[in-house]
Amino acid sequence: MLEQQGIYNDFSPELRRKIEEKVDSYGKKMRIKFDVAKPNPDPVKYNGPTIYPFLYTLDPKTFKITDPYEKRDGKQKVKNVGIVKEIDDKGAVKSFSCVRVSERMKGILELDLEVPEQYEMAMYAMVHPKLTEGMFADKQKNAVISIIDENKLATEQRALRSAKLKASVYAEKMSDKEVVEFANAMNWDSTEDMEILRNKIEDLAENEPAAFNDLVQNDKMKFQAVVKQALDNKIISYDPIGNKILWVSTTQPIAQLGTEEDKNEVEKAALWFQLGGDNATKAFKKIESLLGSKQTKLI
Repeated sequence: MLEQQGIYNDFSPELRRKIEEKVDSYGKKMRIKFDVAKPNPDPVKYNGPTIYPFLYTLDPKTFKITDPYEKRDGKQKVKNVGIVKEIDDKGAVKSFSCVRVSERMKGILELDLEVPEQYEMAMYAMVHPKLTEGMFADKQKNAVISIIDENKLATEQRALRSAKLKASVYAEKMSDKEVVEFANAMNWDSTEDMEILRNKIEDLAENEPAAFNDLVQNDKMKFQAVVKQALDNKIISYDPIGNKILWVSTTQPIAQLGTEEDKNEVEKAALWFQLGGDNATKAFKKIESLLGSKQTKLI
């Protein structure tokens, strides 16, 4: 497959074997993903959030690679690669085949490796300079294609389904008290109607199960909920300029918070109380005590 034609595809036996072994490892089918989707500029998104070109051709059509295994006499290490389509009467190459995807294929080219022409495309893709993590990937070019690892994809999809199921079951069984605690941990308005809060929680469990499970499976939810309540009840305050939390009653600083840009003040403060050592533990217990007395006064 991808046989030598003139100066093209004159691979060393070792390289050819490695390419074929790699292709054969995918079994009877191989799927190649083309990273050619673009955000849909249509505000209505009639055709979905992304669009694909009417026809995309992988380029360059022909290219050179350096064969690291070439040791044969009279052979150069630099090889010309291309899918030869036609040769003339003298044996010279006249034209080359292209690897293309159409709009309806949604960026996925499925190859039947039992068909010689499609096996040839698979070998060609394996050595193409625009293959993500390919043997001859050109770091100066943007990677456009990648081989879909079916086993890895299956594992990831099963893990995602498992996480969604676990999150959905947990969300459905939450008590009203846990719902309020979760809302506080998320820095939401926990005074909203219970049905609204439950809907938001179940939506998060369905669409971001990993984040949901991470929050409910350890003490993170408790710490974030207490911090949110302490801020709402003006036991502590957050200074956004200094990025620190303070005691409202004395204006004394409690802690300088981390600078993680992906976390809000509730998450950063909760993280400090969780991991800040003895001083953090003492301050957290004091906050819980003050919150308890406030709740007692409200009854």
